[in-house]
Amino acid sequence: MSLKSVVLVAALFVGGAAATAETVMLTALERSQGWKLLFDGKDVSDWRGYRANKVPTNWTVVGGSLVGAPGVGLVSVAEFQEFELLFDWKVAEGGHGEVYFHVSEDAVAPEEIGLMVELAGHRAALAGNGLGPPDRTIPPQFDVWYRTKIVVYGKLVEYWINGERIHSYVLDSPSWRQAVAASRFAGFRDYGVLQKGNFVLVGDGVQFRNIKVRAI
Repeated sequence: MSLKSVVLVAALFVGGAAATAETVMLTALERSQGWKLLFDGKDVSDWRGYRANKVPTNWTVVGGSLVGAPGVGLVSVAEFQEFELLFDWKVAEGGHGEVYFHVSEDAVAPEEIGLMVELAGHRAALAGNGLGPPDRTIPPQFDVWYRTKIVVYGKLVEYWINGERIHSYVLDSPSWRQAVAASRFAGFRDYGVLQKGNFVLVGDGVQFRNIKVRAI
């Protein structure tokens, strides 16, 4: 199974939470399915600074969006093992974002231990997992909202866009270990070893909305 970076490309998500500054609410169906909001457009109580006890000043809430600037990453208060994480995001031209999962704050930086999804940046690809060149190269569309879902079930990791599975890989498989060895994460002894951990948001010129998660 190839572990090349996946390009997470989707159509513009319009309407609903991504188009307004209103507080996001879970539906009755979502609540029955176990979904939990991690950011509703206003409340940041489920987050704090990485290796800190409060939200850092480089993260602000503007117009219902969680906006990141250079500085300390934002870490979830709760840890998750097997889960579905759903969020809307966009980046400004020249910006970038990263979402890490299965992170421990014992690491100096989240990239030393946590798996990740890149959300645009200086390369001509909208997103990937950082383990190699993208499967497809797509010119980035800045200031466009995208919806991403990350699913972790056992050692299986899947990336979804607008209900379509774009990429999957199996942790600790021979092909995964080979990809890590050839990547910029090769020097981190504990990279990808945790089966449970926090989410971490990092970025500059990146915005998040409608962040929700459910354990599976």
